[in-house]
Amino acid sequence: MRGEAVKTVKALSFNLLPVKIILMESNKDDKKHAASKKVDPNIAKLQKDLEDAINECEQMKNLAARSQADLQNAKARMEKEAASSHRYAVEKMLTRLIPTIDNFQRAFSHLPEELKDHEWVKGLQAIEQGFIEEMQAVGLQKISSLNEKADPEKHEVLKTGPGEEGMITEVFEEGYMLHEKVLRPARVVVGEG
Repeated sequence: MRGEAVKTVKALSFNLLPVKIILMESNKDDKKHAASKKVDPNIAKLQKDLEDAINECEQMKNLAARSQADLQNAKARMEKEAASSHRYAVEKMLTRLIPTIDNFQRAFSHLPEELKDHEWVKGLQAIEQGFIEEMQAVGLQKISSLNEKADPEKHEVLKTGPGEEGMITEVFEEGYMLHEKVLRPARVVVGEG
């Protein structure tokens, strides 16, 4: 409906432009000949009404342009807020589910030898793998750590030990990122050189 109003206002202003020019020229002539001519009151009223209509048309054009800009700004703001809200919800969900990944990994690392080839355990490993794949599909990434240089943004150094200085020699707990944001730093041991 606003688009129709803008079109109507544009059409009115376009159609009234020649009248406005004629009116301006007529006003110049009227001023020159004001002493010799007496202006018909009906013409003066029509000229005044026309000027008022042109001014009102200009005001409507300005109002329509401002309203359209406000609408576009509101739409952009709402889209940005929706994306931010979605990202925040995903971040909260992933932060709460990361300990579940840790628990799966701890359980499988302490699995007795006689159960490693059991079909039930293989089923659980498949579930864990599917769970991790789903987490990665929404943007979760494991922080690479072992044999990497320690980065204070991504790694929490718990202790130092033998090994090349500044290089990660052991990972106590994996770290994870969502896109470029660290959700949890990796907890590591760093070589002291």
